[in-house]
Amino acid sequence: MKTWTKHEDPNNKYGATFTLGDRNIELPEGVVISVTRGELFNIPRLILNGILNQFIMKAMTKNEDLLYAELTGQMQGGIGQTMTVWKSGKQMNQFRTTGSHNFARKFFSWVFYSGKVQSYFLTWGHEGTLPASEEITAFIKTYGRHFDGGKLIKKANPPKSSTPNDFPM
Repeated sequence: MKTWTKHEDPNNKYGATFTLGDRNIELPEGVVISVTRGELFNIPRLILNGILNQFIMKAMTKNEDLLYAELTGQMQGGIGQTMTVWKSGKQMNQFRTTGSHNFARKFFSWVFYSGKVQSYFLTWGHEGTLPASEEITAFIKTYGRHFDGGKLIKKANPPKSSTPNDFPM
């Protein structure tokens, strides 16, 4: 079984990244990356999001179709970002619409879709190696679906497929 690794942020005692798998893998053809990002979570939303993530993270360790996952959180700014890398979009969607993830998505959507929360969602095909986390964040903010307090601000418009050259350096 795969296990999560915690990487504490040396510059921020209230921030950390959790990884599942090897970030430096060469991605096979057909891979999709899916990113969910929330900003401006208040403390109750951060706590609930953290609890729900524990259940979802456990399910991820058992999923053979998941190639890599990275969860990042920061108390300052109320930020949470999840990036998952899947063998295919079909397998990603199956995980999203079943089990603990589906339960969280249906019954706790208000965490991402109300208050002052800024939410971003994006899934796209990718080839080559994974870009840096900062580049992924810029990419999702540029191309992802964006909600401001639950109001759709921008629809997703990802490139059909991306390579590391498509990301800002």
